Parts: sequence; structure tokens; C-alpha cells
Amino acid sequence: MSAASRPSNGQQATLRDKLAKWKAGVSTKLDPLKERLVETTNKVIGIHDLMQEQRDDIRQLGEKLALINGHVLSPGHLSPNSDVDEPTMKLLQQLINAAADVDAFLKSLRPPAKRRHNFDESEQLTKLRKELDSIMSQLALSHTVGTGVRVEGIVVRIDRLERETAGSLSRQIPEDLLLAEIPPAPVVFHGRDDLVESIVEVICCSETCHIPLLGPGGIGKTSVAATVINNRRVKAKYGRRILFVSCEGLVTAEGILNALAACLHVSPGSDVRLAVLTCLLSQGCILLVLDNLETAWDSPDKVNVEQLLGKLAELSSLSLLVTMRGAVRPAGVDWAETCANPLTPLSLDAARQLWMSIARHHDDNLDRLLNRLDGIPLAITLLAHQGQLVSPTDLLEAYNSERTALVETDGGDRLTSLDVSIRLSINSHTMSQNANAAQLLSLLCLLPEGVTISELPKILPTLRGARKGVLALVAVALAVNVNGRLRVISPIRDFVMMHLPPGGITLGELRAHYMMLADEAEKFGTDQSRAAIGLLSTEFGNINSVLRHCWKDTYYRTHAEALRVATDQLSTFSYLTRFGDCLPLLEDAKKALECMDRHGEAATITLDIGKVLSLNHYMAALEILRDAKEKFKVIGDRLGVAQCTSRIGDTLRMLDRYDDALSNLEQAKAELETFGDRLGAAQCMQSIGDTLHLLDRYDDALSNLEQAKGEFETIGDRLSTAQCMQSIGDILRVLHRCDDALSNLEQAKAEFEIFSSRLGVAQCMQSIGDTQRTLNRYDDALSNLEQAKAEFETIGERLGAAQCMLSIGDTLRLLHRHSDALSNLEQAKTDFELIGDRFGIANCGRSLAYLAIDQGDSEHAKPLLRQSLAIYEEIGITRLTEQCRRVLEKLQSRTSPSHV
Repeated sequence: MSAASRPSNGQQATLRDKLAKWKAGVSTKLDPLKERLVETTNKVIGIHDLMQEQRDDIRQLGEKLALINGHVLSPGHLSPNSDVDEPTMKLLQQLINAAADVDAFLKSLRPPAKRRHNFDESEQLTKLRKELDSIMSQLALSHTVGTGVRVEGIVVRIDRLERETAGSLSRQIPEDLLLAEIPPAPVVFHGRDDLVESIVEVICCSETCHIPLLGPGGIGKTSVAATVINNRRVKAKYGRRILFVSCEGLVTAEGILNALAACLHVSPGSDVRLAVLTCLLSQGCILLVLDNLETAWDSPDKVNVEQLLGKLAELSSLSLLVTMRGAVRPAGVDWAETCANPLTPLSLDAARQLWMSIARHHDDNLDRLLNRLDGIPLAITLLAHQGQLVSPTDLLEAYNSERTALVETDGGDRLTSLDVSIRLSINSHTMSQNANAAQLLSLLCLLPEGVTISELPKILPTLRGARKGVLALVAVALAVNVNGRLRVISPIRDFVMMHLPPGGITLGELRAHYMMLADEAEKFGTDQSRAAIGLLSTEFGNINSVLRHCWKDTYYRTHAEALRVATDQLSTFSYLTRFGDCLPLLEDAKKALECMDRHGEAATITLDIGKVLSLNHYMAALEILRDAKEKFKVIGDRLGVAQCTSRIGDTLRMLDRYDDALSNLEQAKAELETFGDRLGAAQCMQSIGDTLHLLDRYDDALSNLEQAKGEFETIGDRLSTAQCMQSIGDILRVLHRCDDALSNLEQAKAEFEIFSSRLGVAQCMQSIGDTQRTLNRYDDALSNLEQAKAEFETIGERLGAAQCMLSIGDTLRLLHRHSDALSNLEQAKTDFELIGDRFGIANCGRSLAYLAIDQGDSEHAKPLLRQSLAIYEEIGITRLTEQCRRVLEKLQSRTSPSHV
């Protein structure tokens, strides 16, 4: 039996702790009966341990015995130093006898492998189950009034019933009876206000109603119920007639009835059902809350539980609110439309509010941490308590290594441990009745984006009963069906991957399917681009996850070549479209290839890592690219060295080191031409042209870009051809050939749109906006620049977004909207500083200086101009260096420049 399929050992650990605490309180010599209690408790711990390898019905018997034993040892029930009264003595004797009976039953069993389920065994199980149920009832009835009745982990609470009751049964209830209060509303509660209000509206406006609160463990069902019953309108309607019963641990309709009988102080008799129903009916308008009903409903006694719910729903004055783990409402009750669907995770905004209410502080990694927790209130709450002492950054790192085991506090029960909460669902009766449900769950946990249900038979052809397994997973809320895609929420995925990892033939089928999907990346830049991008965008997270799992699996590394190709395809798609994050995948691949002594392929992956980093992290990219170059030199791969040199040149250009960039690019171009790599040489020419443009060497830049464009057209690389057209358009704008510039830019934009290249389209819109500003078409310019900025932000292109903000600020300055201009320019400057783009920093400083001059603040403009001048001079931008110098001279001569 796997770790995930076993129940948690929390019961055993809790019982050991309770016994230790109970014995620690001993101040005098124990009497013989209490000595026997200690001996019995040790026996129960042993029974619980031995029963973990038994089937579910036998294992649950041991857990029930441990729960009862734990409650006897709980504070407030039996003190080690107090006298034992007669009822307690009777209860202890029953516990001792029950432990002996269960122990004898356990010893009578043959080994699980040789045993068959037989009638005699079932009869003994039934007898033992009834014996324990009887003790539970006695335990509930003997518990001190006002502290809350606890039966088999059950907390039963009810407001004081009305004294004016009718019938012989009601006269059995003492008039001065004061039962425990309903649970208080949670102190911290966010993101469910609209839901609570809708439930309150139904409860208060209807004569009676039946409301289900469904969803996965930890989603906040009980918190919603507690908030509802503490609402002032609900209290005004029901007063003291609110009955709250926690059914956690109950597995039969009889158990529910016994719990109700105990809290109503109805004496057990030959017909407990009639007694309970009659008593409830006699109270007038009453609200009954059955919390955690799933353990009884999702059990072999499901039919009887549904019949009991149906009887409760028939009571003319009783409203029913149930909370249940899962997504299926019990039959036999006309449930209200309110909350017909399971509760959904909290929004990111609500998750932040919940975190801040508890932890009170955060850092830049809070959203990343909350996204890992997938909006599960229990997980957020438990980690937020740790967040009072530990930063989200440190907790994120810890969660990545410890997963759901981190999300717990002392106690290890359902409400303090996410692990326990998840195990309850995995070990449910519904899951045990579907042989392939657990296997399907483990496979789904490799797919963070979920899977289309109709595709499952195609993806997993050997998995029998896949659709039945889907129904089981959805029923117990281990998976959710969102628009036809079956998905497992993040904390459950983390738990299952650690305790119930996928394997076997079906894992091979899953890997083969998603590796094949990576081939779609080859269609990018062809007439089939749009369809390929649509598919890869939808499945990117799944492909990425499956490939990472393959690289970490030593057995599957025998398919290293196929894995490397699929990894290269996905990372190339991500690089060109700025979609997703392939860095972790590339790091996993590099590590695995190095372990396999495949140094050439490891060097290629290192180059790919450098390319990805060069998008936003230039210094880190430069270091990685130089490392890749050395790796290629060691193995004697001159082509690899040349490719690294080319990429180093591109990165140096982004660092404004233009002379070094040109040197590397010219060297790489010559080497690539030697190898006959026309595409690589053309890419070098394109980069050389872009670098010469930045140095204001426009004629040389145009010459290189036109040559590169011709090569790309010959090769058939339409995307690179479009990129050259865009760069040519930018140069023509600077040369005041605006009509020619717009023609090139519009043509390039149309090409990018054909291939669904969002980055290319955004870059063209930015250039078109800059050109329109040059033509004094400010409204058109702002429209294009705002659209481009939004698109850059969507695809995570920070540099492009910052450049758009700079252009927007310049345009607003020309429109004399100085306040808006200042806001955009300052934000752009901050972003350029974070990126490390000195050219962008200098441009923002120059624009801010011009804005200050427009507003008559020359003194503020001077230091800004000096800073920009120093940067331009250092990186070799002669035209802008001279421009800043001229403006400064005019300011220093106290002559305001007529135009800047």
C-alpha cells in the first residue's frame, strides 16, 4: 500500500501525545482503573498501527477506537488526579472491554493476502462497530454541558432549545438545559461576502430551505457556514433555534442520529430516529447545520444517509444547511439553487487580503506564493501564520522543497494540516470503489493546465474506465471540471506527486502525447502558425511539466535525444513568442545531460539558457553565454563557439557596449559564413545593422539590414524578413522619410499578424506610434503606443513596455499635458533602471529635462541633462551627446532654448 493510500498516522501520534500529556499531569499514585486506562491506551495505539495495512472497513474500526480513547484522555473529561464517578467508571470499563474485543478480532484475522471477505468476519465487524457507537453515545451524554459535545471527533453545538415544547418527548428535556453555543464567525474572512449574503437572503426570506456547501477540502465551507449562522438577520429569525452538528468521522446514518440525540438530550431508545425527528419538529422554526457530512454520505451506508436527509428535509419547520467535501449533492432533497455548484478558490486579491489580515507583512514574492496555493483558504491561512515570522520569499523556497507538509500547524488534524485534509479525500469510499481513479489522479497532477475530458481516451488508451474515474475525482473534489477541462488544484498536485507519483504504461502514454505536441513549435513562422500558437499556448504548462518530469526520471533519460529535441522546440517557441517560462526546464535538461556526460548537448542547452536570460537579464545572460562558449571550445565545436559569439554580441548591444558588440558580431558572421550557415550569418548582419542604427550610422545600418533582409527572403524566413523591415522603418523615420517608414512598418506588421507574432506586432505598433508623433499626429501616436505598451506587458516584455512609456511621455509633453507626461517618464526611467538599460535611462533623463524647461524650471533640467550627456558620451551616441551639450550651454548662458 502506498503512502498516499494509507490514512494519516495523525490519530496514532495524537493519541500518543494525549497519553503523554495526561501522564505528565499525574501528581499522585494512579488507582488500578486509571492504570488500566494507560495499559489500554498503549494497546489501542498498537491496534491502530497494526490495522493500517488492513482494508478500509477494518482500518476505520481502529481509527474509531483511537478517537474514542483520545477523547477520554482529553482535558475536561478525565483528570488523572480526580476521583472517578460512576458514569465515568462505566465508560472506562466499556472502553477497556472494546479494546480487548477489537484486539481479539484483529488477532483472529488471517494475513491480508490469504484472507477472503466472509460472512462471519462481516458479522463481527458489525458487532464491534455497534459496540463503539454505543460508547460514543455514552461519551456524548456524559460530557460536561457548555464545553461542546464531542463524539468520534464530532463537535455538536446547539443554541438553547425553546422551553415551550409540546408532546411527551419534549417533556424529557430539562427546562434549565443550556447546550453549547454555535461556533463563532471566523475572525478573518475574505472573498466570500457575496456568497454569504446570497445564502442569508434565501434562509431569511424562505419559510424553509435546503442549502448545500460543496467543494474540496480546505476551500472554506465550514467558515462560510459559521459566518452565515452568525449573521444578525439569521439570528433574528432563528434566535436560539440554531443547531450545529459536525459529522466528521461519522460513517453511518445511525451515527448522525446518535449525535443529534446526544445534543438534544433525547434518551436513546428503540426508535432514535422517531425521537429525534419528533423533537426537531416540536421546536418550531429551526436551522440545522450538518458540517462535514461527506464521511457519512460517501460510505457504504450512503442510501440510509440520503433517506435520513430526506426525512429531515420533510420537516415543515426545519431549514437544512450541509457542508460536504466533493461536488455531488446528496439525492432525496430539493436543494436550493444557491450554492448548487462547489465553492471556487479565492481570487488573488482576496487571497492577499486574507494573508495580510494574518501575517501583516509581505514582499515581492507574495503573489508567487499565493499562486502556488491556488486560492485554497486553509493553505493560505496556515502559511500566513508562519508568515508572521518568515517572509513570503523564504516560505516559497520552503514550500518548493517541502510542499504540503509545510502547510500545517500543531495538531495534525483536518483543520490544521493540508496533508490530512487531502488524504481524507483520497481515502474516501468513492475513490476506493473506482480502481483507476487514483492512477488517473496521479497522471492529472502532471498537467497543471488540465486536460479536455473527451481527449482522455486518446491520450491514455490503456487506462480503462477513465470516464468513471473522472466522475469519482470530481465527486470528491480532487479535480474540478472547468469548461470541459479536468484540472487538479496546485496543493493537491504537490501532495500527490510526492506521495502517489505516476508510473507504468499510462505514464509512458502521457509523455509520448505531450512530447508529440511539442512538435507543433516547428510550424511557427509558417502558414500554420496561428493554429500552432493556439494549441501550444493552451498546452504549454502541460508540455513543460511533462518534459521536466522526464528529465528528472533516470529511467526515461534513455530517450535523451527525443527529450532534447522536444525541449528545444518548446523553449524556442517560448523565446520567440515570449510565452511561458522555460528556464526551469532548460536547467533540468542541462543538469541531466551533464550527469549523462553528453557535454555537447549540455553546452547547447547552456546557450539556450543564455538566450532566454538575454531578454531581460543581460549581465546574467552574458555570464552564461561565455560559459557556453568555453564549453564548446573544450569539446572543439567551432560552430557552437560562433553561435555563442553572435549571441554575446547581441547581449553587449543591450548593455550599450556597441563597439564590443560590433566586434563580436563581425567575428561571428565571418565564422558562420565559413561553415556555410547562411541563416546564422544573416542574423549577424541584422544585429550589426541594429547596432549601427544606435550609433547613428544610418547608411551603414540600412546597408546591413537590406542585405540581411535579402538573405532571409532567399532562405524563406518570413519572420526575420519582417523584423528587418521594421528596423528599416525605424531608421527611415529618423531620416525624416516618414512615408517610406510607415510603408515598411505597416507591411512588417501585416506579416507578423499572419504568423500571430504578438511581439512583432507590438514592436511595429510602437514604431508606427513614434513615426506618427514625428508627423505631429499625436492622437494616433498615443493610441498605437498605448496598445503596444499593453501588449508588451501582457507578454512580459519589460523593455518594450518601458520604451512605450517613454514615447507616451514625450507625446504628452508635446501636447502640454505636463502632469501625465511626468508620470510616464518617471515610471519609464525607473523601469529602465531595473532592467539595466543605460540608453533608456539617458533618454528618460533628457525628456524629463525638456519637460522641466517647458515648465520654466531650468535649474532642475541641468543635472538631468548632465547625467544623460555622460551616458551618451560613454556609450558613443555622438548626435545625442552634442544635443545635450548644446541645450546645457544655452541654459548656462541663461538663454532659454527656443526649441527642444
